[in-house]
Amino acid sequence: MIILPSGYESRMKRLLSEDYPRYEKALGEDPARGLLINVKKIEEDTFDRLFSYETERIPYFKIGRRLLSDEKVGGDPLHAAGLYYMQDPGAMSSVAALPEIKGKVLDVAAAPGGKTIAAALSSKDVFVVANEINFPRAKILLQNVERLGLQNVAVTSLAPKDFARFVPESFDLIIADLPCSGEGMFRKEQAALDAWNDNINKMNAERQKEILKDVLPALKKGGTLLYSTCTYAVEENEEIVLFLMKEYGMTPVFPQEEAVAATAPGVSIEGTDMSFARRFYPFIQEGEGQFFAILKKPGEAIYTQKTIPTKLSVNEERRVREFTDRYVDGDLGILNKQGNDYYAVSPVARTLPLRYLSEGVRIGELSGGKFLPHHNLFTAFGDKLKNKENLLRDDPRLASYLYGLEIDAKQASDGYVAVLVEGYPLGGGKCVNGRIKNHYPKGLRT
Repeated sequence: MIILPSGYESRMKRLLSEDYPRYEKALGEDPARGLLINVKKIEEDTFDRLFSYETERIPYFKIGRRLLSDEKVGGDPLHAAGLYYMQDPGAMSSVAALPEIKGKVLDVAAAPGGKTIAAALSSKDVFVVANEINFPRAKILLQNVERLGLQNVAVTSLAPKDFARFVPESFDLIIADLPCSGEGMFRKEQAALDAWNDNINKMNAERQKEILKDVLPALKKGGTLLYSTCTYAVEENEEIVLFLMKEYGMTPVFPQEEAVAATAPGVSIEGTDMSFARRFYPFIQEGEGQFFAILKKPGEAIYTQKTIPTKLSVNEERRVREFTDRYVDGDLGILNKQGNDYYAVSPVARTLPLRYLSEGVRIGELSGGKFLPHHNLFTAFGDKLKNKENLLRDDPRLASYLYGLEIDAKQASDGYVAVLVEGYPLGGGKCVNGRIKNHYPKGLRT
């Protein structure tokens, strides 16, 4: 049984009134688990047939599933192949509520990547800059983006104010899922419960305002802000929304109907109707607590942009394309260099003069005159590689490959090879005399 801080309990009783017993009951239940289907790789119906665990569709998000099994799925080969991303069903509600996702998107506090991934999967016409100021967390974010093989995401580790400085009025949508007191996570994360105190809401509200002040100049006029937290505190939720409306002239946008049905209206304050802002409670839908509001920046965007030249020399591009012409069926598009690594990048990335942690799909590096492919080449473009080895889930070679061992080649010829599971890219290797030398990253091996 969860013992709530007395100050928090009193406030929630006032806030929820007759619904408080339902909330209290939900706190005693197991947290819900959910997943997002990577529709960039697999169709929903195909995934539902292949996935080994019992699920049900989430009514407010087409690509979302609620996991009904208690079994751990982290060792599932389909997870390793990036066919899905584990995410709390409540956390899906904010991106699901957006009426439209297109153009350039900035997720300003993105780690571990749930909202970035949801946005990137929700539209064909979207490019996401996933930012995380905390560098160790940014590396976790990058690992998740690479595992899913997303070609329309770049990763940065910058301060929010850097976007206003280097790319003002550049983004059509900014997702600001900001650090908060985490009250919606109390039944799932003991650390959030232990950290709560009577001053935490005010302290977080000040930090949220500072982040928003820093990043809002990067939003285009007429652009959309998705503000969200995983807390119930009015100070961190509705009061922040009211601040944005008063200080920046932002206007509310009503969310998608399915998201409205799954949530409760926001708390009206200072005579302002906050029904457009939504609260996700575990007694309405299974999932952890969330708050979100969609707001539009005043004005009309002026669409002017310049393409930034790539950093590849003619000789470097020739050597990289010699490799891709030999092993890849089709063109990888624009190539660029970052440090010692080479990337296949979205044309949109070349319009944003940012210091990227990863500008796109990391395809490999040149070493001693030879091109060495990176794991991300296989996760993103494995279906395009000419040389493949497909493993079924009951093939004993699959466990060996995921463990990091060499495996026999039954389909692949000598050279670099994409290793697939059930036809979906898992990783890579190099086939030599009928044996595939394992290139699956050591940090991912199970």
